[in-house]
Amino acid sequence: MSPSVPADSSRKPMLRLAILLALVAMLAMHGWEFFRLRQEVGQGYPDFTAFYSAGKCVLSGRGAEVYTMAGEARFQREFASQVKIRQSPLPFTHPPFEAALFAPLALLPYQAAYWTWNGLSVIALLGSVALLLPYVPNLWRWSRSLPITAALAFFPVFVCLLQGQDSLVLLLLFAWAFVAMEKGHDSAAGFLLGLALFRFQLVLPMIIVVVLRRRWKVVGGFAVAAIALAAISIPVVGWTQVLGYPQELLRVSHSQGSAAMNPKEMPNVRGLLVSFLGENGVSQWLTALVSLALLALAVWKWKPEPRQPEFRLGFGLAVTVAVMVSYHLMGHDLSLLLLPLLLATDWLCTDTAKGVARRLLIPAIGLLFFSPLYFLLWFRYQRASAMFWVIALLALGLTLAEKPARTGQARAAGEA
Repeated sequence: MSPSVPADSSRKPMLRLAILLALVAMLAMHGWEFFRLRQEVGQGYPDFTAFYSAGKCVLSGRGAEVYTMAGEARFQREFASQVKIRQSPLPFTHPPFEAALFAPLALLPYQAAYWTWNGLSVIALLGSVALLLPYVPNLWRWSRSLPITAALAFFPVFVCLLQGQDSLVLLLLFAWAFVAMEKGHDSAAGFLLGLALFRFQLVLPMIIVVVLRRRWKVVGGFAVAAIALAAISIPVVGWTQVLGYPQELLRVSHSQGSAAMNPKEMPNVRGLLVSFLGENGVSQWLTALVSLALLALAVWKWKPEPRQPEFRLGFGLAVTVAVMVSYHLMGHDLSLLLLPLLLATDWLCTDTAKGVARRLLIPAIGLLFFSPLYFLLWFRYQRASAMFWVIALLALGLTLAEKPARTGQARAAGEA
Protein backbone atom coordinates (compact mmCIF):
# COMPACT_ATOMS: atom_id res chain seq x y z
CA MET A 1 0.00 0.00 0.00
CA SER A 2 1.68 3.20 -1.16
CA PRO A 3 -0.54 6.16 -0.37
CA SER A 4 1.51 9.06 -1.71
CA VAL A 5 -0.31 11.54 -3.93
CA PRO A 6 1.64 12.43 -7.09
CA ALA A 7 1.85 15.96 -8.39
CA ASP A 8 0.31 14.95 -11.70
CA SER A 9 -3.39 14.74 -10.90
CA SER A 10 -4.04 12.62 -14.01
CA ARG A 11 -2.15 9.77 -12.36
CA LYS A 12 -4.22 9.83 -9.15
CA PRO A 13 -7.04 7.55 -10.40
CA MET A 14 -4.46 5.02 -11.62
CA LEU A 15 -2.64 5.13 -8.28
CA ARG A 16 -5.88 4.67 -6.33
CA LEU A 17 -6.84 1.73 -8.54
CA ALA A 18 -3.41 0.12 -8.15
CA ILE A 19 -3.53 0.45 -4.35
CA LEU A 20 -7.06 -0.93 -4.14
CA LEU A 21 -6.20 -3.86 -6.40
CA ALA A 22 -3.15 -4.63 -4.26
CA LEU A 23 -5.28 -4.57 -1.12
CA VAL A 24 -7.91 -6.79 -2.73
CA ALA A 25 -5.11 -9.22 -3.64
CA MET A 26 -4.01 -9.30 0.03
CA LEU A 27 -7.62 -9.88 1.09
CA ALA A 28 -7.99 -12.73 -1.42
CA MET A 29 -4.79 -14.29 -0.09
CA HIS A 30 -6.17 -14.20 3.44
CA GLY A 31 -9.51 -15.61 2.29
CA TRP A 32 -7.80 -18.54 0.62
CA GLU A 33 -5.73 -19.26 3.73
CA PHE A 34 -8.85 -19.12 5.87
CA PHE A 35 -10.57 -21.58 3.50
CA ARG A 36 -7.54 -23.88 3.54
CA LEU A 37 -7.55 -24.01 7.35
CA ARG A 38 -11.32 -24.33 7.76
CA GLN A 39 -11.11 -27.91 9.04
CA GLU A 40 -8.56 -27.03 11.75
CA VAL A 41 -10.71 -24.06 12.76
CA GLY A 42 -13.70 -26.33 13.32
CA GLN A 43 -11.60 -28.80 15.33
CA GLY A 44 -10.55 -26.19 17.91
CA TYR A 45 -7.06 -25.17 16.81
CA PRO A 46 -7.59 -21.37 17.16
CA ASP A 47 -6.83 -19.38 20.33
CA PHE A 48 -10.58 -18.93 20.73
CA THR A 49 -10.53 -22.39 22.30
CA ALA A 50 -9.10 -20.93 25.52
CA PHE A 51 -11.69 -18.13 25.60
CA TYR A 52 -14.55 -20.55 24.98
CA SER A 53 -13.44 -23.01 27.67
CA ALA A 54 -12.96 -20.15 30.16
CA GLY A 55 -16.50 -19.03 29.39
CA LYS A 56 -17.67 -22.62 29.94
CA CYS A 57 -15.96 -22.65 33.34
CA VAL A 58 -17.71 -19.46 34.41
CA LEU A 59 -21.08 -20.57 32.99
CA SER A 60 -20.94 -23.89 34.86
CA GLY A 61 -20.09 -22.19 38.17
CA ARG A 62 -16.47 -23.39 38.07
CA GLY A 63 -14.88 -19.96 37.69
CA ALA A 64 -12.19 -20.85 40.22
CA GLU A 65 -10.90 -23.45 37.71
CA VAL A 66 -10.34 -20.98 34.85
CA TYR A 67 -6.58 -20.98 35.41
CA THR A 68 -6.20 -24.66 36.23
CA MET A 69 -5.14 -27.28 33.72
CA ALA A 70 -7.88 -29.63 34.93
CA GLY A 71 -10.58 -27.02 34.46
CA GLU A 72 -9.50 -26.12 30.92
CA ALA A 73 -8.97 -29.77 29.95
CA ARG A 74 -12.43 -30.79 31.18
CA PHE A 75 -14.16 -28.60 28.60
CA GLN A 76 -11.59 -28.67 25.80
CA ARG A 77 -11.89 -32.45 25.61
CA GLU A 78 -15.52 -31.92 24.62
CA PHE A 79 -14.91 -29.80 21.51
CA ALA A 80 -11.16 -29.82 20.76
CA SER A 81 -10.21 -33.46 21.24
CA GLN A 82 -8.95 -33.75 17.65
CA VAL A 83 -6.23 -31.10 18.03
CA LYS A 84 -2.92 -32.90 17.44
CA ILE A 85 -0.41 -30.11 18.11
CA ARG A 86 -1.10 -29.71 21.86
CA GLN A 87 0.15 -31.99 24.60
CA SER A 88 -2.01 -30.12 27.14
CA PRO A 89 -5.06 -27.84 27.06
CA LEU A 90 -4.66 -24.32 25.70
CA PRO A 91 -4.38 -22.07 28.79
CA PHE A 92 -6.49 -18.97 29.37
CA THR A 93 -3.97 -16.20 30.15
CA HIS A 94 -6.13 -13.08 30.07
CA PRO A 95 -7.39 -11.24 33.19
CA PRO A 96 -10.29 -12.87 35.09
CA PHE A 97 -12.95 -10.34 34.11
CA GLU A 98 -12.59 -11.25 30.43
CA ALA A 99 -13.69 -14.82 31.14
CA ALA A 100 -17.13 -13.42 32.03
CA LEU A 101 -17.33 -11.80 28.58
CA PHE A 102 -17.20 -15.20 26.91
CA ALA A 103 -19.71 -16.89 29.22
CA PRO A 104 -22.72 -15.93 27.03
CA LEU A 105 -20.92 -17.32 23.96
CA ALA A 106 -20.37 -20.58 25.82
CA LEU A 107 -24.13 -21.14 25.59
CA LEU A 108 -23.60 -21.83 21.87
CA PRO A 109 -21.85 -24.80 20.25
CA TYR A 110 -18.13 -24.14 19.70
CA GLN A 111 -18.24 -23.36 15.98
CA ALA A 112 -21.31 -21.13 16.34
CA ALA A 113 -19.60 -19.27 19.18
CA TYR A 114 -16.42 -18.87 17.11
CA TRP A 115 -18.25 -17.35 14.13
CA THR A 116 -20.42 -15.19 16.37
CA TRP A 117 -17.32 -13.79 18.05
CA ASN A 118 -15.67 -13.14 14.69
CA GLY A 119 -18.82 -11.36 13.53
CA LEU A 120 -18.61 -9.11 16.59
CA SER A 121 -14.91 -8.55 15.88
CA VAL A 122 -15.65 -7.43 12.31
CA ILE A 123 -18.24 -5.01 13.69
CA ALA A 124 -15.58 -3.69 16.10
CA LEU A 125 -13.18 -3.26 13.17
CA LEU A 126 -15.70 -1.36 11.06
CA GLY A 127 -16.68 0.69 14.10
CA SER A 128 -13.04 1.66 14.60
CA VAL A 129 -12.74 2.85 11.01
CA ALA A 130 -16.04 4.75 11.28
CA LEU A 131 -14.80 6.52 14.42
CA LEU A 132 -11.55 7.52 12.73
CA LEU A 133 -12.98 8.70 9.39
CA PRO A 134 -13.67 12.30 10.55
CA TYR A 135 -10.03 12.53 11.64
CA VAL A 136 -8.57 11.34 8.34
CA PRO A 137 -10.37 13.81 6.03
CA ASN A 138 -7.57 14.00 3.46
CA LEU A 139 -7.49 10.23 3.03
CA TRP A 140 -11.29 10.08 2.91
CA ARG A 141 -11.41 12.71 0.15
CA TRP A 142 -8.64 10.99 -1.79
CA SER A 143 -10.36 7.59 -1.71
CA ARG A 144 -13.66 6.75 -0.02
CA SER A 145 -13.09 2.99 -0.23
CA LEU A 146 -9.44 2.89 0.82
CA PRO A 147 -9.79 3.08 4.66
CA ILE A 148 -12.29 0.20 4.88
CA THR A 149 -10.51 -1.93 2.28
CA ALA A 150 -7.18 -1.39 4.00
CA ALA A 151 -8.64 -2.37 7.37
CA LEU A 152 -10.09 -5.60 6.01
CA ALA A 153 -6.90 -6.45 4.09
CA PHE A 154 -4.48 -5.84 6.99
CA PHE A 155 -2.69 -9.12 7.78
CA PRO A 156 -2.88 -8.78 11.61
CA VAL A 157 -6.66 -8.39 11.24
CA PHE A 158 -6.73 -11.66 9.30
CA VAL A 159 -4.71 -13.40 12.04
CA CYS A 160 -7.00 -11.98 14.72
CA LEU A 161 -10.07 -13.37 12.97
CA LEU A 162 -8.41 -16.70 12.21
CA GLN A 163 -7.44 -17.16 15.85
CA GLY A 164 -10.69 -15.74 17.23
CA GLN A 165 -8.66 -13.26 19.27
CA ASP A 166 -9.78 -10.02 20.93
CA SER A 167 -7.40 -7.48 19.36
CA LEU A 168 -10.09 -5.82 17.26
CA VAL A 169 -12.04 -4.96 20.40
CA LEU A 170 -8.80 -3.43 21.69
CA LEU A 171 -8.51 -1.40 18.48
CA LEU A 172 -12.09 -0.15 18.91
CA LEU A 173 -11.42 1.01 22.47
CA PHE A 174 -8.19 2.79 21.46
CA ALA A 175 -9.91 4.49 18.52
CA TRP A 176 -12.80 5.54 20.77
CA ALA A 177 -10.35 6.88 23.38
CA PHE A 178 -8.57 8.87 20.66
CA VAL A 179 -11.86 10.45 19.55
CA ALA A 180 -12.76 11.23 23.18
CA MET A 181 -9.42 12.99 23.70
CA GLU A 182 -9.87 14.91 20.45
CA LYS A 183 -13.19 16.20 21.80
CA GLY A 184 -11.69 17.09 25.17
CA HIS A 185 -13.42 14.26 27.06
CA ASP A 186 -10.32 13.05 28.88
CA SER A 187 -12.12 11.19 31.68
CA ALA A 188 -14.11 9.17 29.15
CA ALA A 189 -10.91 8.46 27.20
CA GLY A 190 -9.24 7.15 30.34
CA PHE A 191 -12.23 4.95 31.14
CA LEU A 192 -12.13 3.46 27.64
CA LEU A 193 -8.42 2.72 27.96
CA GLY A 194 -9.17 1.10 31.32
CA LEU A 195 -11.71 -1.19 29.67
CA ALA A 196 -8.89 -2.34 27.37
CA LEU A 197 -6.94 -3.84 30.28
CA PHE A 198 -7.65 -7.33 28.94
CA ARG A 199 -4.52 -6.54 26.88
CA PHE A 200 -2.77 -4.73 29.72
CA GLN A 201 0.68 -5.17 28.19
CA LEU A 202 -0.37 -2.77 25.40
CA VAL A 203 -2.45 -0.42 27.56
CA LEU A 204 0.04 0.22 30.37
CA PRO A 205 2.75 1.75 28.12
CA MET A 206 0.10 4.14 26.80
CA ILE A 207 -0.90 5.06 30.36
CA ILE A 208 2.74 5.72 31.25
CA VAL A 209 2.88 8.24 28.41
CA VAL A 210 -0.41 9.78 29.61
CA VAL A 211 0.90 10.08 33.18
CA LEU A 212 4.15 11.72 32.07
CA ARG A 213 2.13 14.12 29.89
CA ARG A 214 0.15 14.94 33.10
CA ARG A 215 -3.26 14.27 31.61
CA TRP A 216 -4.73 13.59 35.03
CA LYS A 217 -8.36 13.32 33.92
CA VAL A 218 -7.36 10.46 31.62
CA VAL A 219 -5.56 8.79 34.52
CA GLY A 220 -8.62 9.26 36.73
CA GLY A 221 -10.97 7.67 34.20
CA PHE A 222 -8.52 4.82 33.73
CA ALA A 223 -8.34 4.21 37.49
CA VAL A 224 -12.15 4.05 37.77
CA ALA A 225 -12.35 1.42 35.01
CA ALA A 226 -9.45 -0.58 36.48
CA ILE A 227 -11.09 -0.70 39.92
CA ALA A 228 -14.44 -1.71 38.41
CA LEU A 229 -12.86 -4.55 36.42
CA ALA A 230 -10.98 -5.76 39.48
CA ALA A 231 -14.26 -5.81 41.38
CA ILE A 232 -15.92 -7.81 38.60
CA SER A 233 -13.08 -10.33 38.62
CA ILE A 234 -13.66 -11.36 42.24
CA PRO A 235 -17.09 -12.98 41.81
CA VAL A 236 -16.02 -14.45 38.46
CA VAL A 237 -13.03 -16.51 39.68
CA GLY A 238 -12.71 -15.79 43.41
CA TRP A 239 -10.16 -13.96 45.56
CA THR A 240 -7.58 -16.73 45.37
CA GLN A 241 -7.44 -16.76 41.57
CA VAL A 242 -7.43 -12.95 41.35
CA LEU A 243 -4.46 -12.67 43.72
CA GLY A 244 -2.70 -15.61 42.08
CA TYR A 245 -3.19 -14.37 38.51
CA PRO A 246 0.26 -12.69 38.15
CA GLN A 247 2.02 -15.84 39.35
CA GLU A 248 -0.07 -17.99 37.01
CA LEU A 249 0.78 -15.70 34.10
CA LEU A 250 4.51 -16.03 34.84
CA ARG A 251 4.18 -19.81 35.05
CA VAL A 252 2.47 -20.04 31.65
CA SER A 253 4.99 -17.61 30.14
CA HIS A 254 7.90 -19.77 31.26
CA SER A 255 6.26 -23.02 30.19
CA GLN A 256 5.37 -21.60 26.75
CA GLY A 257 8.64 -19.72 26.32
CA SER A 258 9.86 -21.97 23.52
CA ALA A 259 6.45 -22.42 21.88
CA ALA A 260 3.49 -20.05 21.57
CA MET A 261 5.12 -17.36 23.73
CA ASN A 262 8.59 -17.57 22.23
CA PRO A 263 10.08 -14.03 22.36
CA LYS A 264 11.80 -14.61 19.01
CA GLU A 265 8.34 -14.63 17.45
CA MET A 266 7.48 -11.22 18.90
CA PRO A 267 7.98 -8.09 16.73
CA ASN A 268 8.83 -5.87 19.71
CA VAL A 269 11.94 -4.62 21.50
CA ARG A 270 12.12 -7.72 23.65
CA GLY A 271 11.78 -10.08 20.67
CA LEU A 272 14.45 -8.27 18.68
CA LEU A 273 17.02 -8.28 21.49
CA VAL A 274 16.32 -11.89 22.53
CA SER A 275 16.81 -12.94 18.90
CA PHE A 276 20.30 -11.43 18.92
CA LEU A 277 21.43 -11.93 22.53
CA GLY A 278 19.27 -14.73 23.89
CA GLU A 279 16.97 -14.44 26.90
CA ASN A 280 19.39 -13.40 29.63
CA GLY A 281 20.18 -10.53 31.96
CA VAL A 282 21.84 -8.45 29.25
CA SER A 283 18.86 -8.61 26.90
CA GLN A 284 16.48 -7.85 29.77
CA TRP A 285 18.38 -4.73 30.82
CA LEU A 286 18.70 -3.54 27.23
CA THR A 287 14.99 -4.15 26.68
CA ALA A 288 14.19 -1.97 29.68
CA LEU A 289 16.56 0.82 28.58
CA VAL A 290 15.40 0.89 24.95
CA SER A 291 11.76 0.77 26.07
CA LEU A 292 12.28 3.73 28.41
CA ALA A 293 13.95 5.70 25.60
CA LEU A 294 11.04 5.00 23.25
CA LEU A 295 8.49 6.00 25.89
CA ALA A 296 10.44 9.22 26.48
CA LEU A 297 10.27 9.91 22.73
CA ALA A 298 6.50 9.44 22.73
CA VAL A 299 6.11 11.76 25.73
CA TRP A 300 8.28 14.41 24.08
CA LYS A 301 6.52 14.32 20.73
CA TRP A 302 2.89 13.97 21.80
CA LYS A 303 1.54 17.52 22.04
CA PRO A 304 -1.30 17.90 24.53
CA GLU A 305 -3.58 20.17 22.50
CA PRO A 306 -6.41 18.26 20.75
CA ARG A 307 -7.79 19.13 17.31
CA GLN A 308 -4.28 19.74 15.93
CA PRO A 309 -2.25 17.64 13.45
CA GLU A 310 0.52 17.37 16.04
CA PHE A 311 -1.89 15.78 18.52
CA ARG A 312 -3.07 13.17 16.03
CA LEU A 313 0.40 12.25 14.82
CA GLY A 314 1.65 12.22 18.41
CA PHE A 315 -1.17 9.91 19.48
CA GLY A 316 -0.32 7.63 16.56
CA LEU A 317 3.32 7.64 17.65
CA ALA A 318 2.34 6.82 21.25
CA VAL A 319 0.28 3.83 20.06
CA THR A 320 3.15 2.65 17.86
CA VAL A 321 5.59 2.93 20.77
CA ALA A 322 3.16 1.02 23.02
CA VAL A 323 3.27 -1.82 20.49
CA MET A 324 7.06 -1.70 20.28
CA VAL A 325 7.67 -1.81 24.05
CA SER A 326 4.91 -4.30 24.89
CA TYR A 327 6.47 -7.18 26.82
CA HIS A 328 4.26 -9.75 25.10
CA LEU A 329 3.22 -9.23 21.48
CA MET A 330 1.72 -11.62 18.95
CA GLY A 331 0.81 -11.14 15.29
CA HIS A 332 -2.83 -10.32 15.93
CA ASP A 333 -1.81 -7.57 18.39
CA LEU A 334 -0.44 -5.58 15.44
CA SER A 335 -4.08 -4.88 14.51
CA LEU A 336 -3.69 -1.90 16.84
CA LEU A 337 -1.28 -0.36 14.32
CA LEU A 338 -4.22 0.28 12.01
CA LEU A 339 -4.89 3.46 14.02
CA PRO A 340 -1.47 5.11 13.46
CA LEU A 341 -1.37 3.77 9.90
CA LEU A 342 -4.59 5.58 8.96
CA LEU A 343 -3.41 8.78 10.68
CA ALA A 344 -0.04 8.58 8.92
CA THR A 345 -1.65 7.92 5.53
CA ASP A 346 -3.92 10.92 6.03
CA TRP A 347 -0.82 13.08 6.59
CA LEU A 348 0.70 11.70 3.38
CA CYS A 349 -2.34 12.97 1.49
CA THR A 350 -1.56 16.58 2.47
CA ASP A 351 0.62 19.17 0.72
CA THR A 352 2.96 19.24 3.73
CA ALA A 353 3.90 15.56 3.29
CA LYS A 354 7.45 16.09 2.10
CA GLY A 355 11.00 15.37 3.08
CA VAL A 356 12.46 12.48 5.05
CA ALA A 357 9.21 11.71 6.89
CA ARG A 358 7.41 11.02 3.63
CA ARG A 359 10.26 8.84 2.37
CA LEU A 360 10.10 6.80 5.58
CA LEU A 361 6.35 6.48 5.93
CA ILE A 362 5.62 5.30 2.38
CA PRO A 363 7.79 2.14 2.59
CA ALA A 364 6.77 1.52 6.21
CA ILE A 365 3.06 1.59 5.33
CA GLY A 366 3.65 -0.42 2.17
CA LEU A 367 5.53 -3.17 4.02
CA LEU A 368 3.04 -3.32 6.87
CA PHE A 369 0.27 -3.99 4.36
CA PHE A 370 2.32 -6.49 2.32
CA SER A 371 1.00 -9.84 3.52
CA PRO A 372 3.68 -12.08 1.89
CA LEU A 373 6.25 -10.48 4.21
CA TYR A 374 4.30 -11.71 7.24
CA PHE A 375 3.90 -15.18 5.76
CA LEU A 376 7.66 -15.42 5.22
CA LEU A 377 8.72 -14.08 8.62
CA TRP A 378 6.11 -15.92 10.68
CA PHE A 379 5.53 -19.21 8.88
CA ARG A 380 8.60 -19.83 6.72
CA TYR A 381 11.54 -18.52 8.78
CA GLN A 382 10.02 -18.15 12.29
CA ARG A 383 11.69 -14.77 12.67
CA ALA A 384 8.72 -12.47 13.23
CA SER A 385 10.88 -10.28 15.49
CA ALA A 386 12.43 -8.83 12.30
CA MET A 387 9.11 -7.06 11.71
CA PHE A 388 10.17 -4.73 14.51
CA TRP A 389 12.33 -2.79 12.05
CA VAL A 390 9.31 -1.98 9.87
CA ILE A 391 7.36 -0.80 12.91
CA ALA A 392 10.37 1.28 13.96
CA LEU A 393 10.38 2.84 10.47
CA LEU A 394 6.75 3.83 11.00
CA ALA A 395 7.58 5.33 14.41
CA LEU A 396 10.48 7.33 12.98
CA GLY A 397 8.33 8.61 10.14
CA LEU A 398 5.62 9.71 12.58
CA THR A 399 8.24 11.44 14.71
CA LEU A 400 9.58 13.46 11.79
CA ALA A 401 6.14 14.09 10.27
CA GLU A 402 5.18 16.47 13.06
CA LYS A 403 7.58 19.18 11.94
CA PRO A 404 6.22 19.55 8.37
CA ALA A 405 2.64 19.58 9.71
CA ARG A 406 3.47 22.41 12.08
CA THR A 407 5.38 24.31 9.40
CA GLY A 408 2.44 24.05 7.02
CA GLN A 409 0.10 25.46 9.63
CA ALA A 410 2.41 28.37 10.34
CA ARG A 411 2.68 29.14 6.62
CA ALA A 412 -1.11 29.09 6.25
CA ALA A 413 -1.47 31.40 9.26
CA GLY A 414 1.09 33.79 7.77
CA GLU A 415 -0.72 33.92 4.45
CA ALA A 416 -4.00 34.63 6.24
